Amino acid sequence: MVDERVTRRRTLRALGTAGVTALAGCGAGSGRGEDEDITPSATPTERATATPTTTPARTSEVCMDPVGCLSFDEPPERWVANAGIYCDMGVALGLADRLVAIGSPRRYYTGYYDQLPGVSLDKSARPALSAGARMSKEAFYAADADVHVMDPVWLMGTFGWTEADVTEIAENVAPFFGNYIRERSDKWHDYRYYSLSEAFGKVARLFDRVERYERLESVRREMAARIESNLPDERAEVLLLRPQGIPPRSFYPQYLDDSVSDYQWTVVAVDDALTGSSIPRWGATVDYETLARLDPEVIVMETQFADDFVLDRASFREFALDTMRDHPVARDVQAVRNGRVYSGGINYQGPLISLFQTEHAAQSVYPDTFDGQLFDRDRVARIVTGET
Repeated sequence: MVDERVTRRRTLRALGTAGVTALAGCGAGSGRGEDEDITPSATPTERATATPTTTPARTSEVCMDPVGCLSFDEPPERWVANAGIYCDMGVALGLADRLVAIGSPRRYYTGYYDQLPGVSLDKSARPALSAGARMSKEAFYAADADVHVMDPVWLMGTFGWTEADVTEIAENVAPFFGNYIRERSDKWHDYRYYSLSEAFGKVARLFDRVERYERLESVRREMAARIESNLPDERAEVLLLRPQGIPPRSFYPQYLDDSVSDYQWTVVAVDDALTGSSIPRWGATVDYETLARLDPEVIVMETQFADDFVLDRASFREFALDTMRDHPVARDVQAVRNGRVYSGGINYQGPLISLFQTEHAAQSVYPDTFDGQLFDRDRVARIVTGET
């Protein structure tokens, strides 16, 4: 078993570390088209030594900015990821039992899996790679993974890692494969962003689970088409907030864009109440007086505050709406007055979590149009667990 894992890592590292060496410029593109990500091929040595009576070994290659390409004979077994986006991808592909550590567990909500029969992940059984504002190299050595599904440039930009640190772990433990796609605000991210579907497809190719990816993508596309074909002609105006305090007294306003964290709002097609305001895009907080000036039609608040603490609808009403109705300024805001203040879930979402959150967004913003389940839980569960 040990020899098999060493061989697998050596194969994975063949092109992975080549991508790492280009990280300083943050543009380690593969130079390949998107359709060539995982084209099986023989290595140069195998092509040179092959004879008509031998069958060259087949390898696969998958590429992603900023890390470049990984080449492998067999997909990796043990893997780690940082938070909800890539962890959720692995679970969607049926790889939960191979996840050996999680970078930031508190940024990975697993509660939605309770609605998928046979799908689960116990975060407490996986060690955390991060400790507060620190993510140590020692934690990566201890995890002993075959691949690190995370963006190494994000490690440098967030945790102060150097290029030498990244190279050390890639060479001594396992390569990195990932792109931080959650949002588009980080100055260090001056290379390509991928959509959720694009990144999910690359991870599926890495683990040789393309069929499950395609089946889950069919579910996503069908739900999105159903929502889009039934949207009312007049869009709702939505203000997305991140509450501060319990109960909230101030908020971080969240501009809507086409990032992965806002995927559901793109599908549901709402207007952003912050558009045209003088509120800065990043770093600002707003109070109830500012909410009154904006006077949005709908208010949506993120509702994950700590590890797996996500408020249900009844608790959210007590936490937010009732508090706002008792406030002398907030109670006159259009959304508060009409009871249109909703829980908004979390912003670290992969392919499974985004199904639930897209459904919830449609039901919240357009309740007269979308009042039932918009995707089949049993169908998704069967895909994840590998049932045909």
